[in-house]
Amino acid sequence: MQKNVILISAVSGDIGSAAVRSLDKAGYKIIGCDMKPHSPVSNRVDKYHIAPPAHDTQIYMKFLNEVILKENINFFLPISEPEMEVLNLRRDEIETSGAKLLLNNKTILDNFLDKLKTVKYLRDMGIEVPGTMPLSVYDGSFGYPLIVKARKGCGSKRFWKIETPIDLDYIKQKDDGFLIAQEDIGGDDEDYTTGVFSDGSAVSSITFRRKLGYGSLTIEAMLADEPFLDNLSRQIGEKTQLKGSINIQSRKVGNIFIPYEINPRLSSTLLFRKKFGFDDAIWWLNILQGKGYSYSKKYKSGMAVRCLSECYFNMEKIQKNDD
Repeated sequence: MQKNVILISAVSGDIGSAAVRSLDKAGYKIIGCDMKPHSPVSNRVDKYHIAPPAHDTQIYMKFLNEVILKENINFFLPISEPEMEVLNLRRDEIETSGAKLLLNNKTILDNFLDKLKTVKYLRDMGIEVPGTMPLSVYDGSFGYPLIVKARKGCGSKRFWKIETPIDLDYIKQKDDGFLIAQEDIGGDDEDYTTGVFSDGSAVSSITFRRKLGYGSLTIEAMLADEPFLDNLSRQIGEKTQLKGSINIQSRKVGNIFIPYEINPRLSSTLLFRKKFGFDDAIWWLNILQGKGYSYSKKYKSGMAVRCLSECYFNMEKIQKNDD
């Protein structure tokens, strides 16, 4: 039987490379692409393409359509948020080419790709959220420390913890209109990440209490049994008509959990979740093929630690003359 072919983007990054490893032995032919010429999972993909940046929309879409045709792609898993923004408006173009997208619905992408809209959406649902507003109109009401970050994007590239008015004045000079101020809630040792998956009917979730490092990656994840977050996940999954995977970031404050961001995609804890039996990348592919999924918790405790490793490319030994 011929293997289904999946294209995975941004495979040089933590999420894309985790997605490749998650599907490594699942019976798919994997095609990888990234803007970088090398990937840490080069030896795990069947073929690799260098992709243009998504902000060059026409060039990016031309590239995708050519790769889909050339490689006979059945499924496309976009990883980066700039790609998701483009594909949110152009999904029909991809799917008419014969490739099915692992991409969340428009409601989810419109609201959760933008951190300011995320907070408003959750507040309108009656969910407690941290105070959040554009930095340009911040009135000092959150006190110190406070968080300043970009409305869109992931990682720690535009993220600051502001301790003093002097720090705030300095960061305000960097504001391009896309920075937000957010109330600093809870403690760093009370940060939680919750993977949520739904087939459009049942909603499943798994939560880890986490420690961040290497920028903003989860470097330690301890399995947490938190009914509050299970209920919150179900509420958000049902309201948004989730059919795929999202990731909720929250802090514990007293006896409740307050969500402060939602990633409308697979996350960097993908492999952690898979090890604990929460295999959302596989499930997402299964439901696109009309198959069901089931999940029941398999572990009552456990911890995962992220390790660094190295990859080497184009190493060529010096040939010594034998005289």
